Amino acid sequence: MLTLKEEVEKDLCLLLRVVHDRADWKKIARGHSGEDIYAHKIKAAGNQQTMSLFLEKLCHSLGLQSVPLDPQLIKRLDAQRDAVLKAVRDETIYYMLLAMEVT
Repeated sequence: MLTLKEEVEKDLCLLLRVVHDRADWKKIARGHSGEDIYAHKIKAAGNQQTMSLFLEKLCHSLGLQSVPLDPQLIKRLDAQRDAVLKAVRDETIYYMLLAMEVT
């Protein structure tokens, strides 16, 4: 069940892709599937109350201090936070895979 509007989905996927690309996967994954680890981190961060807290939790869990994202993207996602965070929790793998397609 795909629950997000296309523009919200694009913003979420951009956020997930930027965070993914900043992470040091050689250090994080060490013998494990990077996709499995990332999906777990996304799902865990999905329990936050706002999108800025989601981003904070996700980045912190991957050892990131910052990411090059436009704060307006976070604000747009936060305007739909209930739907976005539910989608992240319930459809984690789909949104992670979709984010990996973003160029």
